[in-house]
Amino acid sequence: MMIWRRLPYSLLLLGLLSGCSWFDSKDEEVIKPAALKKIQSEVTLSALWTARVGAGAADKAIKLEPALSGGRIFAASADGAILAVQADTGNKVWSRDVRDLYAEADVDHAFAKDVDVITGGVGAGNDIVLVGTSAGEVLALYQSDGSIAWRAEVSSEVLAPPQILNQLVVAQAIDGSVTGLDAFTGEQRWRFSTSLPALTLRGTATPILRDDVVIAGFANGRVALIDPDRGVAAIDERVAAAKGRSDLERLIDIDGKMVFQSGRLYVASYQGRILAIDLNAGRPLWSEEASTTVGLGAGFGNVYLASVSDQITAFDMDNGRIQWELDDLLNRDLTTPVAIGSYLAVGDFEGYVHLIAQSDGRFVGRRRVDTKGLYTPTLVDGNRLYVMGNSGRLSAFEIQ
Repeated sequence: MMIWRRLPYSLLLLGLLSGCSWFDSKDEEVIKPAALKKIQSEVTLSALWTARVGAGAADKAIKLEPALSGGRIFAASADGAILAVQADTGNKVWSRDVRDLYAEADVDHAFAKDVDVITGGVGAGNDIVLVGTSAGEVLALYQSDGSIAWRAEVSSEVLAPPQILNQLVVAQAIDGSVTGLDAFTGEQRWRFSTSLPALTLRGTATPILRDDVVIAGFANGRVALIDPDRGVAAIDERVAAAKGRSDLERLIDIDGKMVFQSGRLYVASYQGRILAIDLNAGRPLWSEEASTTVGLGAGFGNVYLASVSDQITAFDMDNGRIQWELDDLLNRDLTTPVAIGSYLAVGDFEGYVHLIAQSDGRFVGRRRVDTKGLYTPTLVDGNRLYVMGNSGRLSAFEIQ
């Protein structure tokens, strides 16, 4: 878990949530990841192909998710590489280094040495590929050949994938602002800003775009429903309230994935709660205490939460009742649960992908896919999984 403090902008690492042992003082408790138990495999993850994208991120907060569009997978690495491959075969279509899109004199100004270049991505749609950079910009490349479509400055560093729908691109920055950009030109259409606490987790939630609303969660524990044409919040709902005296105790960031389904929004915060909101009726449906930094997945009428301790809980979408809980992966630094067919897929710090039955939470399969670990949620297409590992490799697997 990364923490970002304003005034000054210093970065701190709080290892309480890591899958590794961060404390070496004899006076501190050492948190150890759960040892993996032998399972009875019911399905297998068969490898299809692997493609090298670039170097892995030095910053754990950077989780560069691949995107699927037009039969191609678009992936990015923190060192500035963007790769397009055929989804079926893994054959390269094109590759680009975003630093080549800058004039030579501008590269050192835009990107400091030993700092990750691409920090947010990947978004795809309307024939463009989108990434956010540590320089506080959004870059749009044409899907066909990787040439630059446009480059737009936003308020600060972008850590979540920029999103696109129709003629609107939305990027959320680490300073608590959400910027709406024209999808064809990159011109700014609006900017929505919210105030942040003095101390926040290093990360942001990924905005959700719909025809009539932009949904964004913030480090102050609130979620806003923003008009996509004007950039004005129609609804501003509190998910969590800060408690305690210290800044650490009062952290309530919304950093993980949100779920929007059938007119309902499901959102969870750190040190707060999971909240279900009926957007059609404009009222909360249910809430339960929860704490997460990776957020939620959904399927089989359930919403799935991976907590800060890496317990996975299935909540009934309608009423919030717990359907099952899984404690066998505690402190393994899990990725966001992602539904694939009848299963959930989660990755961990050792690079394993675990397949879990949505019906009752039992393990049905497991495979180690990257020895350097997994930070990024898997991308699902039918019965295929696309996994971006910490080593900078993109791999495709099929459930059999």
